[in-house]
Amino acid sequence: MENKIKPVVNILWTGGLDSTCRIVELSKLDVTVQPYYLNDHVRDSIKHELKAIRTITEVLRSKSDTLCDLKDVIIIDVKELAEDNDIRLSWHKLHERYKIGTQYDWIARFARQHELLLEMSLEKSPRSKACAAINGETQLLKEEKAGIAEYRIDRGASSSDAVNLFENLRFPVSLWSMTKEEEVAQMNAMNCGDVMKMTWFCYTPVFGLPCGHCNPCKDALNEGMAYRVPKLGRALGFCQHYTFHALRHVYREVKKKFSHGI
Repeated sequence: MENKIKPVVNILWTGGLDSTCRIVELSKLDVTVQPYYLNDHVRDSIKHELKAIRTITEVLRSKSDTLCDLKDVIIIDVKELAEDNDIRLSWHKLHERYKIGTQYDWIARFARQHELLLEMSLEKSPRSKACAAINGETQLLKEEKAGIAEYRIDRGASSSDAVNLFENLRFPVSLWSMTKEEEVAQMNAMNCGDVMKMTWFCYTPVFGLPCGHCNPCKDALNEGMAYRVPKLGRALGFCQHYTFHALRHVYREVKKKFSHGI
């Protein structure tokens, strides 16, 4: 009897709620899941994210209702990716229009250079700059095979800049219409509430706790997930926020005095 070849889903995994929710969904399907993590060596959260990924991997493998073959995460060093002038120029243009992050440059280069189709877990959020760029620059087409439902961009109905950045990306249909609170409910319904608590989201932890001030912490606070930011983190974020604005005010006043010639 021939061994059945499982469909392979290549997916970007950060250890955060969105991508982990998708990993949990895929774990219930008879597929092979190959996660990738792009390491930029910049964020203070890298060790926390990788710890979350490794812990969650072991927990999902141990669950009796896991059907997928969940592979170990492959860590990609962003510094080793070759430059791509077309992608870099397109990133600059979309950054000017939508303020998308630098990760979309790395991800596009990685996917193109390794000839991969990659799932990227984006959820419904008014704060998502990537969603704004995709909605503003592309038309999405839905594809479904072996229980895997994804959107891809329509090359013929999308801007050339969006094609350069997003042509190798696939977006899970389920997450595209979910809020973070709905993702939590989904994971609870799939018997993975314990996994949800293992996810990591803060970019700049303080004393090993979410800082309360970085963009992912702001998302948590603004999108029904405030309980995930501990009181100390919220207090630190509050102090950091007002210290930053106070220092910026002092800087502007000093600059103004010097510009007028003290």
